[in-house]
Amino acid sequence: MLFPDPFPDLLTPDPRMAAALTAAQAETALRFPAAGVHLIVAISVAAVINPTSTSPSFAYAGFRDREMHFSGSLLKVAAMFAAFELRQSASDFAVREGDCTPDIVFDRLKAAFDNDIEASAPRFLTEPRITKPMRVPKYPAIFGPPQQLGSGGCLMSFDPTFAANLRGMIVPSDNDRASATIQALGYSWINGLLAKTGLFDRNTDHGIWLAGTFTGAFPAVRVPSVNDGPSAQATTTIDMTRLFALLVEGNTLDSRGIDGIASDMRVLLADAQSVGDSSFMTTGARPGIDGLGPGFTITHCKIGSGGLNTGGEVASEATILTHDGTSQRFIVVWQNLPNLNDRHNVMSFMVRRTVQNFLGIH
Repeated sequence: MLFPDPFPDLLTPDPRMAAALTAAQAETALRFPAAGVHLIVAISVAAVINPTSTSPSFAYAGFRDREMHFSGSLLKVAAMFAAFELRQSASDFAVREGDCTPDIVFDRLKAAFDNDIEASAPRFLTEPRITKPMRVPKYPAIFGPPQQLGSGGCLMSFDPTFAANLRGMIVPSDNDRASATIQALGYSWINGLLAKTGLFDRNTDHGIWLAGTFTGAFPAVRVPSVNDGPSAQATTTIDMTRLFALLVEGNTLDSRGIDGIASDMRVLLADAQSVGDSSFMTTGARPGIDGLGPGFTITHCKIGSGGLNTGGEVASEATILTHDGTSQRFIVVWQNLPNLNDRHNVMSFMVRRTVQNFLGIH
């Protein structure tokens, strides 16, 4: 199957989380009245409930969480997700192939996939500057030579150069690596997948959208955003939280086959936090940023930043963190924050107080 079925929405609106977030916003307004962070930032917070269960739930609340905002490099997560899903779809296809000669497998993938991929994202068919090679995957650039399986099928794995670009896009958040990854995957595959799985709504242009290469290698295709007008890299915090909930839950993404989609993405996001471009809320990660402070461990993260057409620069991030004293895990996604150290510290305070309020810590 080329596209997975639409994903379930794992987020459950939770009155206790909503109260915790609202109280934290009020505390932030009192402590940092001039910053205005509590009013301008879009934020989603989800507590992971029953994390050891095969079907954990996520107690959710958000503010401005359904607004589309430009979020820069945070949207590289969309290309990462598309890469691993394509590997799974190619594996599902190739396991039935008898001849693993690379040219034969790649030609058959192209014949089986490309028309459906283009149909999944019809907007790119009407964009005059977007050609077919910009829409569909470049299979020989993405996959190494298929390997013969004992069962008679073929095993698909990433080409080493593509794998290096994929990692470089997430861990140090390199724009050239991101550009190479996005060019290889194609706009229609990335955005058709997001639409098919329920993470982007073509009727409203809301959800996770990535149709720019970060280097200008392909022309950008934009959707409306609140903070930057037409944007090629935009999302809502609720939809990015939905994706991260799927990464935490794991089973939905990984149940389709032998490839560990969720687990492989978690590895890259963990490395982004530990050895790459760490969370804006990590204490000591950047001079002048105090972060969440003691008592919290950030395990996975992808940050974003970029300049607005109207001037100034915004920051964003999607983070998985743990409250050390209770081992309670949370997903936090925020965007549209001025990219200034003092604002990062205010944001960290609001997140810390949201978590503490939810846990009843005063």
